[in-house]
Amino acid sequence: MKNLPASGVKMQKKIFSPLYILALFLFLSASRAYAYSPAYKILILHSYSMDYMWTEELHQGITETLEKMSPPSQFRVEFMDTKNFFNEAYIKSLAHTYTLKYAEVQFDGIVVTDNNALAFMTSYGKDIFPGVPVVACGINDARPPEEGSNIKSIIAAGADHGETIRQALKYWPDAKRLFVLYDATPTGQFIASEVRQSLSSLEAPLKAQFISDKSLDELKRFVATRKATDLVYTLPFFRDITGNVFAEGQAVRELASLSSVPILASWSFQLGTGVIGGRCVSPYYSGELAMRTLMEILDGQAVPPFQSHVSVFENRYDYEVVKQFGIQEKLLPEDTIFINRPLSFYEKHRDVLLPAGIVIAILSIIATLLFLNLQKQRTINVTNARLIALDKELITTQRELVSTLGEVIEVRSKETGNHVKRVAKISRLIGEKIGLSDHELETLEAASPMHDVGKIGIPESILQKPGKLTDAEFDVIKTHTTIGKDILGSSDRELLSIACIIAHQHHERWDGTGYPAGLDGEKISIYARITMLADIYDALSSDRSYKTAWSEKQIYEYIRSKREKFFDPYLVDVFFEHIGEVRAIRTQYRK
Repeated sequence: MKNLPASGVKMQKKIFSPLYILALFLFLSASRAYAYSPAYKILILHSYSMDYMWTEELHQGITETLEKMSPPSQFRVEFMDTKNFFNEAYIKSLAHTYTLKYAEVQFDGIVVTDNNALAFMTSYGKDIFPGVPVVACGINDARPPEEGSNIKSIIAAGADHGETIRQALKYWPDAKRLFVLYDATPTGQFIASEVRQSLSSLEAPLKAQFISDKSLDELKRFVATRKATDLVYTLPFFRDITGNVFAEGQAVRELASLSSVPILASWSFQLGTGVIGGRCVSPYYSGELAMRTLMEILDGQAVPPFQSHVSVFENRYDYEVVKQFGIQEKLLPEDTIFINRPLSFYEKHRDVLLPAGIVIAILSIIATLLFLNLQKQRTINVTNARLIALDKELITTQRELVSTLGEVIEVRSKETGNHVKRVAKISRLIGEKIGLSDHELETLEAASPMHDVGKIGIPESILQKPGKLTDAEFDVIKTHTTIGKDILGSSDRELLSIACIIAHQHHERWDGTGYPAGLDGEKISIYARITMLADIYDALSSDRSYKTAWSEKQIYEYIRSKREKFFDPYLVDVFFEHIGEVRAIRTQYRK
């Protein structure tokens, strides 16, 4: 680039700076993680089973936080299932089982969820897991841990009843009475007492009535006859006065389907049953906080032993219920999170629109360069030699932009950017050995890095999946050939036209069993046949998210076995005649 005019250098700096920023953003986004060290062995002990959404979201918050940490820690999970089994003999049997099961296992830390697991750890933790620090979350009627206990921090699970009711009075301003529905279990009675205490701090006059002495059928008739000046607030409800036990969400779903007024809720697991929502406790955030607290303990940091005023709440509302009762969105908190809200066009197609926008922006830059070149030719009186130099500058810039776009795509796929350089160089080598012209070789080398441009429209969850793809996921992957054709097919420039052919045909096979069109033999472009061989050779030689690099012997045996099946037999023969030069390219452009 030393011979380029100063204006050309400035122009390229303007072009490549955004691309470098984009590549850096993609890299940082992919590698973001909590930086704790070293790796730990963690036990997660749940009071209940995963058929309770509360437990499921707590578990998700714990494990997803743990998985973000670097290096990754190991964890084991136990479910006490005390919603279904809870007596002294059962708890003792669990203690005996865990003693035998983990006699040879040394945990670094333990996270327990809900009161029964905390009570179990308080009684048996020191004997079964001596010296292992414990963090508890999701705890009702929480108290600070005793001094000297293995319990190092307790995170309370109290709901923000007052804020849920205050929000309701803004969007339901004519409310005069509040009916609080709860079950007569010890947990239900405790939560009801919290609501009573919260009501005492309300400024607005609101007459409250607490109801726990009705059957579910009686409650259904009751909520169906409420007036427009009433509100209903349901607490977690698992058992009615007749002793009937209900699955999570069952009772409130039946009540909400008949209620003539909005039913408030302060727990995120209640949403989706027909309640309107409110200031909801998020079990996910409680689990996340518990895991972060434990890691801080293991890293030698001081943590509060009792966490009762922590940010584990979200303003969550059911969009369909809000519309059902004619409530204006502006009356809800600004940071409201909606469920059941229809996705906008952008939200539905974001995974395709965002990458496509990047491609369009890059192609627009190329188009702008062409326009600027034309303007320069019209306005500047230069010699023919300078015009030729400017054209060469533009072509060089165009090719470098195409190559850089190929590298950005490889970064998004978590593959080294040098992969596209090696594919380009190996493709040129094979083309040279079969007698392509200098111009054809230049075009092949410049266009081959764009073979996987269509992957920019494939979701990252599939591109970066570490294991084997399902049939459905593989069908999605295969669409990258047609996506690449659509992206590049609108240009009549020779370079982009050849890149379009390669992107569309590089998965076609010599015997006609490839995709997307099932082309065979010489119906497949020579550029695509060469690029496919170079791409597969280099991919098999490299580590990927779903595999480790193959040995040279395995690669050579594979390529020979696919001669006249996948690959042009003549190209395979030329490839092996010059295998030393191919290996030299891999050495020169290794990571």
